[in-house]
Amino acid sequence: MQRILEALGWRQGSFVKPESVAKLIGDIDSTFTISANDLLIVASQSCDVASSQEEYIELSIVRLLSAEEFKKQYSHNRHPRVLHIEANSNSSDEKIILELRAHEKIQIKKSLLEEFKPDTSIKFLEENLNQYIDWLAGRYKRPALPTKFDQLIAISDKKDKRKKIAKRANDYLAGIYVEIYPNRDIDDDETYSVNLLGIASDEQSITPATDALNSYADILTDAGMNVSTPKIATEFQVSVGTLRQYQRINFDYLSYEENNPLPPDTEI
Repeated sequence: MQRILEALGWRQGSFVKPESVAKLIGDIDSTFTISANDLLIVASQSCDVASSQEEYIELSIVRLLSAEEFKKQYSHNRHPRVLHIEANSNSSDEKIILELRAHEKIQIKKSLLEEFKPDTSIKFLEENLNQYIDWLAGRYKRPALPTKFDQLIAISDKKDKRKKIAKRANDYLAGIYVEIYPNRDIDDDETYSVNLLGIASDEQSITPATDALNSYADILTDAGMNVSTPKIATEFQVSVGTLRQYQRINFDYLSYEENNPLPPDTEI
């Protein structure tokens, strides 16, 4: 099989035209209801789209939203399961608002797309395309902290001080990492021992980042945990070996809405 889809212009993030969706519906074996009013967008990585070794292609089901239906809590990769995101229309200056749900993806044979070209009237800007790609990946890369660990913090931090700390520190604290022992749900007579690592945005951010991390450590201490003195470093000062020992604490409110780099992945 030649790289037919690549020649037609199909890439990750390409949209399927509504009329093409209508023609494909009968050939799609899906547990999800797809209407001719829905869109499809290519979720497969561009190299997989082009590769002759890949027989199938994955697509996300996309639903159009009105401006009133847009919800901020689902925007900028805040939510791992639902994404509200904007696309650009070539026919008007108005933004198109889209909703995607992480589990609503379909897989079809590439040959079904060979008679269609992508919809060039709608596209993601590069920033939004990267959000969509990272949102897809984030569903599988989220760290899984022990349930008991999360419960102890939630009980102690009923006013959600963690959120306030994270939002205030967003300009200079790129991420908070945690090392927990034991890394499991504990019994009532056990106590978590915790090491905290903060990744500062740069050298100038170390002092305010340290203050924020110390405040976060106080919350864990109030939750009955033994917390060692937090460590702060920039991305260039932390080794891969160190990061492998930690898990990143994900905050929905530390999102793509802010113009700050997300912390590096703990698994490299």
